[in-house]
Amino acid sequence: MPRNATHVFDGLTVGYGTHTVDNDVLRVIEGGTMKKYVIELPDATALEDTDAITIASLPPQSATIPRGSYIRKATFQVKTIFTTSASATLDIGTYEAGGDGSSTGDDVAAGIDADIGVTELDAVGDIVVCNGTLVDGVIPVGATSDSDVVVVFGFEAGVYTAGAGILTLEVIVPSGSLGRTLVV
Repeated sequence: MPRNATHVFDGLTVGYGTHTVDNDVLRVIEGGTMKKYVIELPDATALEDTDAITIASLPPQSATIPRGSYIRKATFQVKTIFTTSASATLDIGTYEAGGDGSSTGDDVAAGIDADIGVTELDAVGDIVVCNGTLVDGVIPVGATSDSDVVVVFGFEAGVYTAGAGILTLEVIVPSGSLGRTLVV
């Protein structure tokens, strides 16, 4: 049967014949599941400098995102107005999950958003559409640290005297073993 002969099975078009070259057919190379993460920043006054975050900084209830996942969309909504005694900016990024208790390293320290100014956080209900390098599903999380990651908030340039908010992430989590180590 020639390659251009097809048959439709339950809405899926199946081609016949030998496929010897790449014909630029769109295909799914790995399935995934869309998950929504809602992460609260309850008190901006407790944040650490982005450059000083360590394994001890990570709360035990941190949301873990599997390595190989893609952040499709991220928004941060203000619950309590952010104020600062200096020119603090908010960084939102990913850090190595550090499940083995070793020192942690940043995956992409400000990969969800970097240097969000206090003027963007000065009214309850303000929404920041995050635009870091990990957002829009181009770079998978954990690619830099080669591990699962947690989301971490940090400050740059000064501390906050008040502030709280909610980060919402839409994440495509890989199914199967893409990018994951399987233990037998």
